[in-house]
Amino acid sequence: MKNRIFLFLTITMLSLFVSSCKEDEIVESSVQVTTQGLARVGQSTAFVSAYITKGTLTENVVTGFCWSKQPSPTVEDNKIEEVGNLSGNSYMLQMTGLSPSTEYYVKAYVNDGSHIYYGNELKFVTKDIPGEGWCVIDDITKITPTTATALMQIADNGGSEVVEYGICYKETSAEPIPPMTDEPTVDGKTIIAEAGGYAFDAFIENLSQNTHYLVRPYFKTEGRIIYGETVGFKTMNFIKTGDVFPGYQSAYLYGEVLMDAGSPTIERGVCWGTTREPTLETDTYEKIDKGTGAYYAIVGGLKKGTTYYVRAYAKNADGVFYGLPVEFTTKTGDIVPGLTLDQMALVEAGTFLMGEPKTDEIPSAIDGTTLGKEPVHSVRITKDYYIGKYEITNEQLCVFLDVYQSARTRSAIAKALFNSKRSAWAFDVAGTLPNQVHTPKSGKGRHPVVNITWACAEQYCEWLSAELGVKVHLPSEAEWEYAARGGNKSQGYIYSGSNIQSEVAVFTSKTKGTMPVGSLAPNELGIYDMSGNAFEYCRDTYDADFYMNQVGTVTENPYKGSLGDTPIVIRGGSFRHDTYFRVSARGSAKHKGDCGDHSGFRIVMEKLPSNI
Repeated sequence: MKNRIFLFLTITMLSLFVSSCKEDEIVESSVQVTTQGLARVGQSTAFVSAYITKGTLTENVVTGFCWSKQPSPTVEDNKIEEVGNLSGNSYMLQMTGLSPSTEYYVKAYVNDGSHIYYGNELKFVTKDIPGEGWCVIDDITKITPTTATALMQIADNGGSEVVEYGICYKETSAEPIPPMTDEPTVDGKTIIAEAGGYAFDAFIENLSQNTHYLVRPYFKTEGRIIYGETVGFKTMNFIKTGDVFPGYQSAYLYGEVLMDAGSPTIERGVCWGTTREPTLETDTYEKIDKGTGAYYAIVGGLKKGTTYYVRAYAKNADGVFYGLPVEFTTKTGDIVPGLTLDQMALVEAGTFLMGEPKTDEIPSAIDGTTLGKEPVHSVRITKDYYIGKYEITNEQLCVFLDVYQSARTRSAIAKALFNSKRSAWAFDVAGTLPNQVHTPKSGKGRHPVVNITWACAEQYCEWLSAELGVKVHLPSEAEWEYAARGGNKSQGYIYSGSNIQSEVAVFTSKTKGTMPVGSLAPNELGIYDMSGNAFEYCRDTYDADFYMNQVGTVTENPYKGSLGDTPIVIRGGSFRHDTYFRVSARGSAKHKGDCGDHSGFRIVMEKLPSNI
């Protein structure tokens, strides 16, 4: 009986062991790579190839080979690798810096950023040093679109006097794949070293951008030419496609002209479409300017949830050149959450009296002392326009910030986008660039956005113009006051919509802050919060004397441009600035980067889009 129990336990344990082994055996790698073979093994170089037998690789995956003089090499030993350059499922690279007549072990590998997948191991032996001597290319460095430096040396002169040495090179139509039958010789292009020494840094110039080349070292003795092994390289593309920040029906597209290649860059820009390699002839493009350096464009007319490809381009006397394509997919969802077309108030053209009738009695709200700077003068607004019934809210700005992905402006004025005190922001930021996510703080989604600069408001309008396909901008000071007074429906109120402040103007405290937009009554045009809640940026530079010479005349569409980092007009007061509640009261931000917990904005459209 005891023997039977022992036998049963033994069988049970063996069964569990076998079951455990089987479970381990069925766990397979999601990526498998095979080290296929070696070609053109020389004294110091060898080509090795691999094939991806399982798995789909992304464009940014790293493929390579590692090798050592001991079995089981890893990436901690010698390695060569590249990013996203697969031709089908295979790849081939050249190992350099090997020692002659030496046994090596090599493995292919794939690195997807979270795991390294190794292939099988192959063994090979480099060639012996030939009796007549040998020379090598140690490396090709400092590769640019038009130049490169080949580091060569004569390792052994074979006992003969060297009368000349250097490198020879040639252009090739594609990436060199051994065995190479048409290698460069001294009958073609050469760079000869100056006398003295057996090492030479050959500076190769006047190359073509984005082109494959073969380089071969050589030395001459009396009656003989000794060649080393040929090494391949590819010049850079002088035009580079940068990152893409996609929106819903628009995208920020980036490019960079690294240098003038051969002749000055006379035009640069971006082209995009749904094919993998868009061109100027077949797809949409936008010309930016000319010259070198980085640039960007915000383009519209895209479709939501659609995959596109973009290439930066540059023109010079030799033609049009393109950067590598970058893929992006537009977002889906609401572009301006909580806003519908009926929330854009029509302000019909008309003439009104702008300014304060009691300007000689009421001191400026800015300094509390200056008198007479808001004189009544006649202004004619010559075109209808649409203005938001509500100030832009936190949830609406967060949609933009998820696209914009930058805490700095993209203009020449590099002021911070926000107040530096994050605790004052009405939204939270999670993640890292370029995948940050902005979310309104709890209960703050429908509050007017504050703590942003004028530059941020301007950039929001530029982005929204591209998204909606209509011109969106901040109101001019005259447009703002005309709308705040009720346009051609004005009842002549002191505040926007009433002579009683508490009916229309949100006024709380620094501690309590803003209230949701539209909390109080609207004005004659159905527009809310043009007195109180949040200050509102205008397009104009602030100039205390700007309207002084307009008294007694009718001025059409007055506007003072805002070139440079100037003071900026703000209007309407805020939850803690009641001295600005009068529709005539002027305010000023010190500069375009000035902001606090009280400055926001509303938008103006010249015409309505087909949808929002």
